[in-house]
Amino acid sequence: MDRFYLENVAKYHSLLGRLDPTPRPRVSTGKAGPNMVVGARIRPLPEDEDFPSAIFPRKIEKNVVDIHDLYNHPKGIPILKSFDYEVDRLYGQDSTTKDIYQDLVTDLVPFTWNGGIGTLFAYGQTGSGKTYTVSRLEEFVAEALMEDNPAGEKEVYMTIIDLAGNAAFDLLAERKPISLLEDSLGTTQLVGAEEHLIHDKDEMINLIHSATSFRQTAATFKNDASSRSHAICRIRIRDPATNSDGLLYLIDLAGSEGARDIASHGADRMRETREINISLSVLKDCIRIRAQADTAAATSPDKTVPYVPFRQSALTRVLKHVFDPASTRPCKTVVIACVNPSLADVGPTKNTFRFAEMLRVLVPPVGKTEYDPAVPMTWDNAQVREWIEKNSGSTAILPHVLAPRETGAQLLALSDTEFEYRCQKCPGVKLAQARAFRLKLWELHVDAQHGKKD
Repeated sequence: MDRFYLENVAKYHSLLGRLDPTPRPRVSTGKAGPNMVVGARIRPLPEDEDFPSAIFPRKIEKNVVDIHDLYNHPKGIPILKSFDYEVDRLYGQDSTTKDIYQDLVTDLVPFTWNGGIGTLFAYGQTGSGKTYTVSRLEEFVAEALMEDNPAGEKEVYMTIIDLAGNAAFDLLAERKPISLLEDSLGTTQLVGAEEHLIHDKDEMINLIHSATSFRQTAATFKNDASSRSHAICRIRIRDPATNSDGLLYLIDLAGSEGARDIASHGADRMRETREINISLSVLKDCIRIRAQADTAAATSPDKTVPYVPFRQSALTRVLKHVFDPASTRPCKTVVIACVNPSLADVGPTKNTFRFAEMLRVLVPPVGKTEYDPAVPMTWDNAQVREWIEKNSGSTAILPHVLAPRETGAQLLALSDTEFEYRCQKCPGVKLAQARAFRLKLWELHVDAQHGKKD
């Protein structure tokens, strides 16, 4: 197929030039929920790449891409086949990992710091920049945790394991085998894995680099060292004062590739590929069911808790508490689908976007609510920021820190600890002021609910 593409590059460009510059718009059926975001990253096309780009982000419709494939028609005349996909966040070839961190991951750090469970998955074909993206995000998280902590000491622990099929290994102990055993409460424990107490940023980054060197890899046509296992970095933040903790998972999923990408087609490699595909399929089901349960709970609190098939894969058994809809702990999940724009990789790229679209759980649109300055539930983000700026007091609570993207309803949904934590990130703001400001917002909300408007 690569030869067909190379022989018809000029034809491909010619067909692209005949396309309608205004493709049919996609009809959105809702927007992303507050606890689940699916993004996609398009890696830069290498300068020495022989194939043209097949991915074209739309300029008018944000987060929508067109993919144009060259089809080898039986009549011998190459034709163009076009596909379009949509995600919640799209990062083009000019985007940096820092952009992705600030947009998708930065909120997971305070969320975890305050006792929540935050999870990031990176998925994609080998050679799509997936492992590079996760490694850089892990470094940004290390900097945020160890350098930007608010007043008050908490303990930060880190464990990094490798899952290859049903086998598990400790990447911080030179790939020592460990066991996955379920305790009396139904939680899968990593028996034998070392949990390292982190003292500073450099120590954390050094451990991350050390773990990367012990990943299970194998050669493919696309990558001399393709990840053939799931790497799970678990960061546990313990509060000694309350004996509670938050969990942040940063997960580099095994590289997905078709049979044409595999350099060796032995029985072990084929079985390995089959196990990876099964685990990714189960993961997709678990993520979707949990996201659907969260959306349903917000609209129908009495709805029956759905069944989540987490026992069907070692990966999802380890992450059971991330997917358990009966859990009372708040969870937020981010998925980043990494793709290579090359025409030669158009097949795996379409599969990656299909996987990303299947993970999206959209909240149905509701009728537009008329803005009322006395009713916080009607505020958009700009109106939230305006209210914060006017009402925070002499020691300013910065609107972009407290509500970087939240609407009034989402600001009210923040836990008291997360609300107060964000306020205290502003210079000079103390806990008492943060609590008083949250109380002021809630008094306004309660008055609005009872029809008392000033």
